[in-house]
Amino acid sequence: MLYTKPYFDPHDAAEIHDLVDRVVLGTLITPHEGGVAISHPVFMMDRARNCLVSHVAANNTHADLIRNGLPSVAVLMDRGSYISSSWYPAAPARDSAPTWNFMVVHIHGTPVLMSQAQTARHLHDLVRHMEEGREDPWQLGELGAGGLERRLPNIVGYELPIARVEARFKLGQDERRRDMVAAERRLREAGKDGLAEIMSRYCPVEAE
Repeated sequence: MLYTKPYFDPHDAAEIHDLVDRVVLGTLITPHEGGVAISHPVFMMDRARNCLVSHVAANNTHADLIRNGLPSVAVLMDRGSYISSSWYPAAPARDSAPTWNFMVVHIHGTPVLMSQAQTARHLHDLVRHMEEGREDPWQLGELGAGGLERRLPNIVGYELPIARVEARFKLGQDERRRDMVAAERRLREAGKDGLAEIMSRYCPVEAE
């Protein structure tokens, strides 16, 4: 179970889906009789079907657990940063502790094995997603004749229908607003505009 507090909840499900789209690489955790399997696959969000779509190598021991449909958890974490107390205004006092702001989601479900045809579609979708916006985007077809077909037997594709989601968007909601405004400014100066923008939406509106 994820430790969190109600004021760290995301605003809506779309925020969780967007996080998956941004992060892509995550952690798959599957408890089993011999212990706990932990792998780091990529994930795509299928909003229409409310599931994650992913794959692992066929020789990964996780593949057998997926075939057996053991309940699993996918963890994706996005845009974290240390928030230094040295950033806070000195007046009246910079007496707040430093912290770490971050966003994380735990997605629980039971994996469902995909066919090779479904896995191929997933890989095409994944490449298109990752190549989007590039000047000369690469396409999976450039592997050449038989390139994908030769690789598919070594790939296990699966879906993770979402049974339960736990999320913690810790973005300064429990901190003094003036301190977080200062932190947002420092983050922008450091090129972390994305995190600063999301913090500005989640931090308390009322000044002290």
